[in-house]
Amino acid sequence: MIAGLFGPAPATSAALTEGVRLPALETMLARSDHPGDISPSGLEAVLFALFGVDMGTDEDLPVAAVTRVLDLGVIDKGWWLRADPVHLRPEHDRLILFDNKLLQIAQAEADGLAAEIMEVYAADGWLLKAPRPSRWYLKPPRASRIGTTPLPDVIGKDIHPYLPHGKDGKTWHTILNEIQIMLHTAGVNTERERRGKPPVNSLWFWGSGRLPRIRPVSWAQVWSQEPVSLALARLSETTSAGVPAGFPEWARQAARPGAHLVVLEESRGAVAYGEAGEWLEFMRKLERDWMAPMLEALKGGQLERVTIHTDTGRRLTITPVGARRWWRRSRSLETFR
Repeated sequence: MIAGLFGPAPATSAALTEGVRLPALETMLARSDHPGDISPSGLEAVLFALFGVDMGTDEDLPVAAVTRVLDLGVIDKGWWLRADPVHLRPEHDRLILFDNKLLQIAQAEADGLAAEIMEVYAADGWLLKAPRPSRWYLKPPRASRIGTTPLPDVIGKDIHPYLPHGKDGKTWHTILNEIQIMLHTAGVNTERERRGKPPVNSLWFWGSGRLPRIRPVSWAQVWSQEPVSLALARLSETTSAGVPAGFPEWARQAARPGAHLVVLEESRGAVAYGEAGEWLEFMRKLERDWMAPMLEALKGGQLERVTIHTDTGRRLTITPVGARRWWRRSRSLETFR
């Protein structure tokens, strides 16, 4: 699973890769089979699909209930919502969202802000937890019927088209406004602004729902630093570990037979913020440390197959036979969007 594979934007990535050689990646993509797309797109949605989670008719992916198990270490069957701290910057009649990549919140700041909010809402049965600086969890007195948009999909964009919607959407707009007013005068923000740091002036509600039914999966092991995949591995009782520095190291460590899931999502922030140089650096490391040695392993028959999943919903599979399709010429990344 590779997030951000095709760059910040078509025009940007095309300009960046002009004159830059990614021969192993380009060869693997050109010689791959295309068994179909995973729908819908989006990193969280693809990961849920890779773990076989059937959401039925639910509008939201219950990311909060899932990652909460990872961050707090306990299972709760209740209805949870991610309430992640963000900074909203006004631009004309728009409010542009930025996440913790800009804010760099300390854990003590997260604890202080969550405590101030709970001073107001605790009496009404609300529960707000901030176990990580950038991942907060909100449990209201009762479940709501809303649809939300994953925070990573809103970074750098106007928030208005992505606010909670559905039957209870308006209620959550009101709650959001109330919390924004509280944050405006929060002591933590006063101190942050004194030090020249952007204030945490809003929360972003997303990933609502209850824990889904997790079935046994076929992954021999999951290799990731990404929280959703690590949480799903834990819930499915799948062995997990951090991502090795590259394919050769992974090959030395991957002793378990079967299919392995490796999640490479380091460039997701660069894509969201349009940081083309950071994305290109990731691509060069991807080429050198993963794609080039992986292509050689495929050609040599050390790998049975490699399937590349992307957060755009594309899925491409290459086998040892496919890796030797010399007549399939390499093409630019743009042609695979």
